[in-house]
Amino acid sequence: CNTPSPPVRGSSARTGVLCEEFSTFMWHLKKETWNGFDPIKKSKLEKVKREVVVDLMMQKYGPRGAVSVMAILFKKLNRNDLVNKLRRLNPQAADEASPNSSVDWVQMLTNVRAQLATTISPPILQQILDRMLENNILNDGEMDLGQKPQGDKVREVVDMVQKKGPKASWAFITALCELDRCLVENLNLLIK
Repeated sequence: CNTPSPPVRGSSARTGVLCEEFSTFMWHLKKETWNGFDPIKKSKLEKVKREVVVDLMMQKYGPRGAVSVMAILFKKLNRNDLVNKLRRLNPQAADEASPNSSVDWVQMLTNVRAQLATTISPPILQQILDRMLENNILNDGEMDLGQKPQGDKVREVVDMVQKKGPKASWAFITALCELDRCLVENLNLLIK
């Protein structure tokens, strides 16, 4: 750990994650499955700066998922001060942006299924499929959608994802948030 965050002088509150805590944080990222996603590969986390770790988390878990994972890890580190900071930055994301939250991710997809069928572009759909495959949510057989019209492909993917439950639905929405933020905002799929 190259740049420790020192404790605040004259106070027991700390402003950042200390080296030892950062090592524990990294260990959890490498070892544990988060929100249905496999751990970040050890090779990607070796000798990286803190800022790069955040970027890797955003790529792997999506914006809301990264906030959720950070909140969970900060709780494990007994750093409720940092959980509270996350809540101030994004009040609902720290609490609700996980597939285990009270949000009905399957219903959320159901509500926008028809709109998704007419608005997701082929490249975006393919990138979502690739992410779902990488995270073992879909398998190779489910990736082959044949020569159907685009809308039918989208509906088939949404139906497959919904049948797999809230974690899969959350992963689909998270990938879409990352890949096509304008569409997500138009469909009101963001947790604000």
